[in-house]
Amino acid sequence: MKTKYILIISALSLLIVSCNVVDSITGKDDNNDIIELYPVQLDEKWGYINKKGQIKIEPQFQNAFHFSDGLAKVQHQNSWKYINANGDFVIEGDFWEIENFNEGLAAVRMDGLWGYINKKGNFAVNPRFRDAFSFSNNRAFVRSIDYSRYYYIDKDGNEIVSVSIPNSMDFVANNTFSNSRALVNEDNLFGYIDTKGNTVIELKYPEARPFSDNLAAVKISDKWGYINSSGTVTISPQFISVGDFGNGLAPARKSSNKFGFINKQGKTVIEEQFDEVYSFNEERAGVKIGEKWTFIDKSGNQITAPQFEEVEAFYNGLAKVTVIVPIGEELVHRHGYIDKKGNYIWFPTN
Repeated sequence: MKTKYILIISALSLLIVSCNVVDSITGKDDNNDIIELYPVQLDEKWGYINKKGQIKIEPQFQNAFHFSDGLAKVQHQNSWKYINANGDFVIEGDFWEIENFNEGLAAVRMDGLWGYINKKGNFAVNPRFRDAFSFSNNRAFVRSIDYSRYYYIDKDGNEIVSVSIPNSMDFVANNTFSNSRALVNEDNLFGYIDTKGNTVIELKYPEARPFSDNLAAVKISDKWGYINSSGTVTISPQFISVGDFGNGLAPARKSSNKFGFINKQGKTVIEEQFDEVYSFNEERAGVKIGEKWTFIDKSGNQITAPQFEEVEAFYNGLAKVTVIVPIGEELVHRHGYIDKKGNYIWFPTN
């Protein structure tokens, strides 16, 4: 299964990374109502709980994921399917792999090729790509059937063509549009295009991040700074490594091996003290202190003591956390959910 990465900022690395995960997990249905259901594992089967920790879809799946665009992808009897908020199978097919719905379409793989289906399960774009990613701003990043190139398509499957679009774009992991800009890479230089395929920020940066909160991190010489959607530098290059903005703050490391957070003026508002960090989402950021994770609020206060082996970003008010429990001679990973105050809504199970 293709993995949608949640990147971690390591204090031991000079590489830029971030944790901006809100694009494909809104959980909204066709009426823009939030589906507040969360996948949980119980006795090695997956089901869903509500925000109060009550089971709403009985554990029955081999695998289950967050709702996105009103539907959730699950694995059942070795097949990939989509369910609705009642737990009913609404789309089934001979899919090798499937991805979350976003903007009404989902990438699916059949017979080795990727295409896009709508919520009725019909192909809106027939399988003809070697790789395909989620739609954003009515655009999706794909790879040609002969592996030779990457490009963007619209929802009819038409290639986005422009005289200024790079002729042979390289693969970019963070390829979705944000703030009507997409990060592109050609010959190891990064820049940005708009939804029409026009190059709006020249490909001149040796490293760069996608836009978030209307700013993008770019590397100039050997330091990181930020630019706006016009390409103007708004935070001067001064950081060893940085992450994406979320809720008005961004992870940054300027003068130590620890990470803190800066505001949009480039001022440090949470001191450098964390070994690894995630970007802020829903007013909380995951931080690693020593060997364990917790979350902080925008003032830098911890909502729990560092105690988790892994954490995921908050999603509709809850965050998935992982702990390791010794059972006999084995160390077992168990997954639970906490609220924004750090209280367990679902105690870790497996």
